[in-house]
Amino acid sequence: MGTKKAWPRAGTGLRGMVGERAVELGTPHGWRALDCDVTDAAAVHRAVARTPAEVVVHFAAFTDLAAAHAQSGDRDGSCYRVNVDGTRNLADACRENGKYLVHVSTDYVFSGAEETPYRESDVPAPRDWYSRTKYWAEGEVRESGCQFSILRPSFPFRARCLRREDIVRKIISGLTAGRTPPMFCDTLVSPVFVDEFVAAVDRVAELRPPEGLFHCAGSTSLSPYDLAVLVARTFGLDGSQLRPGRYADYERAAGRPYPRYLNISNERAARVLGIRFSPIEQALVTMRDQLGRAAAGTAATPPRP
Repeated sequence: MGTKKAWPRAGTGLRGMVGERAVELGTPHGWRALDCDVTDAAAVHRAVARTPAEVVVHFAAFTDLAAAHAQSGDRDGSCYRVNVDGTRNLADACRENGKYLVHVSTDYVFSGAEETPYRESDVPAPRDWYSRTKYWAEGEVRESGCQFSILRPSFPFRARCLRREDIVRKIISGLTAGRTPPMFCDTLVSPVFVDEFVAAVDRVAELRPPEGLFHCAGSTSLSPYDLAVLVARTFGLDGSQLRPGRYADYERAAGRPYPRYLNISNERAARVLGIRFSPIEQALVTMRDQLGRAAAGTAATPPRP
C-alpha cells in the first residue's frame, strides 16, 4: 500500500496575528496561503480551486472594533464586506471544491450580560457591528452546504507580534511606558494563548467533524485589572501604577457597547479535541520564557501542546 500524501493546509490571513503564528508553529502538512481578496468571489473561487489543500482555515477578518462601529449599518463598508461577504465567498468555494472549512469566529458574538460561563449551546446576542458581522459570518458558513467547524477564540495573545498588540501586549506596553489606563475590575475575560488555539485549529483539521462548534478560551476567567496584576508580577514590571476602572464609568463615556462578561467555557473543546488550555498564570510564564529565548537568540517555538 502506498503512503497517503499529506496535503498542506490552506489559509486566509496568514500574515495576521493568529495566522502568522500558525505558520511559525507549522504542521507536518505545511501551509499554503490563499492570496486573494476575500471580497472578490471570483478570485476566491479560483484560489480555492487551485490549492491542493483539503482543509481551508479562515483566519482573515476585519477586527478594528472602533472602525467597525463607525461603519454600523453599512453593508457596503469594509467590515461587512470582509467578515460577511468574504466568509460567504470562501464557504461557497469550499462547498463547490469539496474542501473542509475551519472558520475562526469570536466570543464577541455573545452579549456579555451573563456572568455564568458561555457554552456552545448558548444563543449568541451580538451587540455591536463587529460582533454582528462575525455572527452573520457564522450563519453564512452554516448555510453554505460545506463541511465545516467554527472556532470561537477568546482574547488571543502571543509572545511576539509586530503587526498588532493583543490584550497582554497592550498591558506590557502600558506598564513599560508608565501609561496604563484604568483597568476594568468588574468585567471578565478568558484569554487564550495563541499557541494553544493553533493546536485546536490543527486538531479540528485532523478530525474534520461534519459540523463542529468549539469555544477556544483559556482556563482562567478574570478581570482585566487582575490580568494586569498577573502580567506585572510575571514580567517583573511596576504594578503600583495600576488603577481599577469600572464598567459603569465606561458605559457612560464610551460611544460603543462592550460585552461585560466573557467568561467562556472551554470544556467541550478540551474534551472533544484533546487540547489542554492552560491557566492564565502558566500561559504568561510560557509567553515570558518564549520572549526570553527569543532575546537570547534561540528558538521561540515550544513543543506542541
